[in-house]
Amino acid sequence: MSTNSLHNRLRRLKRTEDPTPALERLEEELLGRAASDSPSLKDRLERLVAATAQREPRPAAAPVPLEELVAGMRRENERGEFFVVDTSVHLEERHGDVPLSRCHTIGPDTVSVLAADPDLADFDLREAVFLDTETTGLAGGAGTAAFLIGAGWFEGERFQVRQYFMRDYHEEGALLHALEEDLGGSSSIVTYNGRAFDVPLLDTRFRLSRSRFALGEVPHLDLLHPARRLWKERLESCRLQSLEVALMGLRRTGDIPGDEIPQVYFDWVRRRDARLLARVFEHNRQDIVSLAALAVLACQWVEEGRAEDPRDVYSLARVLERARLYERSEAQYRRALDLGAGDLRGPALLRLAWRAKRVGDYERAASLWEEAGEAGEPEGWRELAMHHEHRTRDLDAALRAVDHGMRLVGEEGDGPSWHAAESFRHRRQRLKRKKARRRPR
Repeated sequence: MSTNSLHNRLRRLKRTEDPTPALERLEEELLGRAASDSPSLKDRLERLVAATAQREPRPAAAPVPLEELVAGMRRENERGEFFVVDTSVHLEERHGDVPLSRCHTIGPDTVSVLAADPDLADFDLREAVFLDTETTGLAGGAGTAAFLIGAGWFEGERFQVRQYFMRDYHEEGALLHALEEDLGGSSSIVTYNGRAFDVPLLDTRFRLSRSRFALGEVPHLDLLHPARRLWKERLESCRLQSLEVALMGLRRTGDIPGDEIPQVYFDWVRRRDARLLARVFEHNRQDIVSLAALAVLACQWVEEGRAEDPRDVYSLARVLERARLYERSEAQYRRALDLGAGDLRGPALLRLAWRAKRVGDYERAASLWEEAGEAGEPEGWRELAMHHEHRTRDLDAALRAVDHGMRLVGEEGDGPSWHAAESFRHRRQRLKRKKARRRPR
């Protein structure tokens, strides 16, 4: 125990109303006995300080080599040497509640629907590489390197995971060269926030290494944005680990927080102690397998309409609408209303009204706009006022809709509602002028 540590403990004793029990425990720890028979508190404290000064500091634990904790091997190529770890998971094993074997049943257009991206038509998860990096910093930039790159892919009845690790900075060239050799011919990739972080980072590292990151040019499914569209209405966080708990029933034990990982690598480079680094390998491996499981799960939601919570049902309807699957999206909006959409009742009614207007069913659209307005949506009253002003020419009905809208947003409006209030005021004035012109002289 250092003298500073003892001083800290003594200061805590001073703040305690009755320091006697704590002082006796400290004496037993340092002296082997409590010295309660000492004539004064000063003598007892001086004895503790002297005992601490005489104690020899404990030797630091010897570093544990990487090979003892991580089942990998050294690999060499024309650019040098690095470390690689290969593991795999059978597709019949469930990752939480998700069977990876469902990848075989996903339709060819499902990923395109999920991402609302026609360029991802015929995207096959079984042919994709699932990619995740652990880096020396979380902000990106030319000074940030990917010291551990995890890649996963489906192979037969197993999901393979390969982790490329540079034991020091000089091994980066060999690591990147191996990544290009192994995965350069892949047809597509899947990441989680990789479009904004992992891919630009790797592209930069390849350029600095006078090479090219071929995977940066293939079709890319970044699951972060589809996940937010599907689940953000219900879940507070759409981080990958949060989705594991909420959707897959999976809780990690002994996981290392992501913001601590860069410092773990710096400590490894300095001390070569793999005890914490082994947890980083497991963290990365879990991320890769969870990424594959989440891709399978999200595709199942799109294909099977698995949502049960009305917030998820509404979100699924929005995803289908973005993909222009209007009949399926309408069915999900109606289902959300039947389940009790709560705060999303108004938005769901507005989306159904928009669809009715698009197909020319103005009578149904007007009814839905009125329902949406009564559910607290000023947009419903605005659309209804426009409908009566320009289509039915019923200026009194249009003015009633404006008055309802004004009551919702307030006559003056404040903050975000100011523009809505201003729009209603202008419409009211115009409607009154139109009515005045219609009166016979």
